[in-house]
Amino acid sequence: MSDTIWVRRKSQAGSANSGDDVDHSLFCKNSEALDKLAQSIGVCKLSHFFDTTDLQYNMAEEDLPETWIAENENWFSPSDALPVLTKIVARLKAGEVKGIKEKSRPELLEELEDCIVKVSEAERENDQFHFCIVM
Repeated sequence: MSDTIWVRRKSQAGSANSGDDVDHSLFCKNSEALDKLAQSIGVCKLSHFFDTTDLQYNMAEEDLPETWIAENENWFSPSDALPVLTKIVARLKAGEVKGIKEKSRPELLEELEDCIVKVSEAERENDQFHFCIVM
């Protein structure tokens, strides 16, 4: 089993809608290459918007209370992430990117465009979000 990324919204945390309907596994797998791309084009790393609380909870050796996740999650403003996502997607559409397999680029673009849609929805509704790393 491999890790993936879910786009989660703060207003939906703890509800039946707190997950994501799309696994962004290529986004997760290529996160280091995407961070290098971000640096090369002068934008913030996408990993800045990652939240590993769920992963930490599931990997903890001791039993943590169920409230631990909600108490430790990090949330971000969509307006900070959208320009980053948009510029990275534009660069990926422009052609090959070092560190990203060419054959996976179209599917990676689909995943990142899905992220743009979901982060844009959060912005429209004055909500916060994060890219939740899940296993």
